[in-house]
Amino acid sequence: MIATPGARRDRWISVLVFLALAGLWQILSMVYTAEAQPGEPMVAGWQVLFTDTFLALSDYWPGGFGVPAVGDGAERSYLAALLSVLSHSIDTIGRLSLGLALGGGGGLLMGLAISWSRWSRRLFDWPLQFLRTLPLLAMVPLFQLWFGTSFFGEVLFVAYGIAVIVFAGTVNAVRNVPPIYLDNARSLGASRLMLYRTVILPAIFPALRSTILLSLGAGWSAVLGAEYLGAQSGLGYIIVYAQQFAYLDRMFFVALLFILYTSISYWAISRLFARLLAWAPPSQRR
Repeated sequence: MIATPGARRDRWISVLVFLALAGLWQILSMVYTAEAQPGEPMVAGWQVLFTDTFLALSDYWPGGFGVPAVGDGAERSYLAALLSVLSHSIDTIGRLSLGLALGGGGGLLMGLAISWSRWSRRLFDWPLQFLRTLPLLAMVPLFQLWFGTSFFGEVLFVAYGIAVIVFAGTVNAVRNVPPIYLDNARSLGASRLMLYRTVILPAIFPALRSTILLSLGAGWSAVLGAEYLGAQSGLGYIIVYAQQFAYLDRMFFVALLFILYTSISYWAISRLFARLLAWAPPSQRR
């Protein structure tokens, strides 16, 4: 797809705003020089973040691949810092991916089940709507007590946060399917299963795009909350330990990683849906 001049102008304006924000942060770091503790600035400049702060992340490398851990007496190194960032990022993304698959699939099936028949709606609609209203952050201590610090509990927490959004989006999308689509299919003799496969699922697919993007954002928040449950790896684990020693620069660096990963995941999902929705009218692809 070729970008229009208006789209290119908007993109350049966004880039300039981003650079301006980065410049303001650098100016703030030079003006506000308070320290959380000796040697730990409250607002770390970019020259600190990409040198000392990044190097300090080697403290979280457990050792392996011929690179010893700082905890075993080794010196900090950029290689250990890079491996530390990669390994903890993989753990976080793995929890998010499993939670997204489990919660997305579960939420979709529950949403479709509600609309399957009058009896399924009577049995499951109210209980599921009640579960949907429970605040996600309020569930953090409950999941911690129910599942401890297990990997399964962390994935299940992420799946719960995603499933409630996908469930609500699916129910709403099915309700918005034009009745004439269903009437025409029934008049041609379509069974209920065929109706779902050939009419309802294709009809709700464009509406599910925004639901998936919304659940993805909630998933990134949920995976951070899940790693607050006591995980021994992941980007949330680094933030928890950095908070205990007031390492604000490390916390900010990890926050930047979250922004980077979230932006990439949004871009990838948007590109995927753009391809899958090539058959849909342009107004339904955005």
